Amino acid sequence: MLNQINVRLPAQSAYSYPIVLGNGCITQLNELIGRVGKVSKILIISDEEVAKLYADKLVQDLSLSYPTHLITFPSGEKNKSAENKAKIEEQMFKLQCDRHTLCIALGGGVVGDLVGFTAATYMRGIRVIQVPTTLLSMLDSSVGGKTAINTSYGKNIIGAFWQPSAVLMDINFLQSLPQEQIINGLVEAIKIFLTFDKAYVEKCTNNIENIIALEHDVLIDIINRAVSLKAYVVEVDEKEQNLRMGLNFGHTVGHALEKITNFAVLHGYAVGYGILVEAKIAELLGLINQEDYQVIENLLAKINIVKDYLKQFNSQDIVVAMRGDKKNSNQEIKVVLINGIGTMKNIGNQVAFPVAENMILQAIDCLKGE
Repeated sequence: MLNQINVRLPAQSAYSYPIVLGNGCITQLNELIGRVGKVSKILIISDEEVAKLYADKLVQDLSLSYPTHLITFPSGEKNKSAENKAKIEEQMFKLQCDRHTLCIALGGGVVGDLVGFTAATYMRGIRVIQVPTTLLSMLDSSVGGKTAINTSYGKNIIGAFWQPSAVLMDINFLQSLPQEQIINGLVEAIKIFLTFDKAYVEKCTNNIENIIALEHDVLIDIINRAVSLKAYVVEVDEKEQNLRMGLNFGHTVGHALEKITNFAVLHGYAVGYGILVEAKIAELLGLINQEDYQVIENLLAKINIVKDYLKQFNSQDIVVAMRGDKKNSNQEIKVVLINGIGTMKNIGNQVAFPVAENMILQAIDCLKGE
């Protein structure tokens, strides 16, 4: 005879957190910290390059109210690793960090992902405030609670969903970035507009030069709209079971390109090339017409993301790298498929669909002119 004991867990209580966006809003960080509850100490974690620019002032300001410490690690995607996570944790133990320690992730996407994952697992979870310093991390990793590290088997395949206590986006940080880093982030806005908002695809197309030049009003508008759309998607599907997969448009190919180049290609650029391939797949499948595809190709060409880049790769190598994508199941490669500008194929909130490898190869070869 079998005995069965049921564990009845209460439904999760509603949880929300603020996203503060503005020019010079880093001055509001102390106020945000005051809202998160008891704080025993603050740990600012950043990469070495960002720390040189911003960390000393932040440590000085916060030390007036809280015991504040700085931990840094080497910059670069390859350093979003289990090794660096362990090193950070060792330093946290030495600083006697407890469950009331507040982590502040100061930096780009690598910092946000690594610090977020560390916060998710240290003492089974401590609070974190995301302070993104790049356009890419403002639009991508800082919102939504996806945290992870990379392994030799792929990008972001070990991680946790761990929502921040707050996100603070000060666009003044963007002034220190080269133009390629602005483009690197802008692709994430273009991606979400291509899947959710046709009007903003047009706005990006018509204002691309002003956005890249960090013209205040249009930049705030673009960030605000992209982040608002992402916040909506996260509210609907926090754990990426269905609709949130739509945020991965361009990423199945993009992550493959990052893997086979050992992250020599920047994430946003990789996603941009991935958008070209995945949009071409949609065209070959008859989901979009040639005119829609040309809109996408023309927009990306304005930021120097062009199909000729793909000529340097063996098409089969890209497909092999795509096999390790997290969306895949039953040994099938799944791709987010748009079916118009600003919309995607959606069947019962499922938005990632199996695509035959020969179709993927056909799309890549078509772009390569083969």
